[in-house]
Amino acid sequence: MLLAWLSARSVARGLPAPVPDRGGFRVDTNSTAEVARWVFAQLEPGIELLAHSINEPRFFLKLCGTPEQLRTTLPDRWQIEPPSYFMTVRGAQTAMGLAAGYRMELAQAGTVSEARIVTESGALAASGYAAETDQAFIYDRILTEPGHRRKGLGSAIMTTLRQAKRHCTNPELLVATRDGQSLYTALGWETISEYSTASIISRISTA
Repeated sequence: MLLAWLSARSVARGLPAPVPDRGGFRVDTNSTAEVARWVFAQLEPGIELLAHSINEPRFFLKLCGTPEQLRTTLPDRWQIEPPSYFMTVRGAQTAMGLAAGYRMELAQAGTVSEARIVTESGALAASGYAAETDQAFIYDRILTEPGHRRKGLGSAIMTTLRQAKRHCTNPELLVATRDGQSLYTALGWETISEYSTASIISRISTA
């Protein structure tokens, strides 16, 4: 299930497909913020080998596991970021009506959908993406702007995105922040595992 999510995430973001590497999967993002990431379904010797071989920032190690588990494999130069949560949902979600004063916009490019909610003046209030492969339907970058929260806009975004789902048997997946986990749990989502991240903040001159 992890590879299915990661593959669809690459589709959603226009990134290279993940490739097997050292017991996990590597995505070569090659952006100004990130060179590459490795994602592991469980603790593997490859995590520790990678962590000791990398001295530069912009590389990320990710684990379906707790921050404490990931920490045990890392040199001190690595820091653990706030945890996220790998989640899924079973069955149809309750449709949410759009609050007054907003309108929904939906755009599709191949198997990638983008939903946006804007105010009457055209200001962006909420947005999100979805992508589908033969193995999964995933939600990505679901965001509600601070001044528009607690109005059901995030739920409306996801309900709209779900209309693009073609394969009814595909699992629906996402990775949520701690705040997002509470929201999605209330909407019927279940946590598969914690999703922990490690990175190096600044360049290290010596190993």
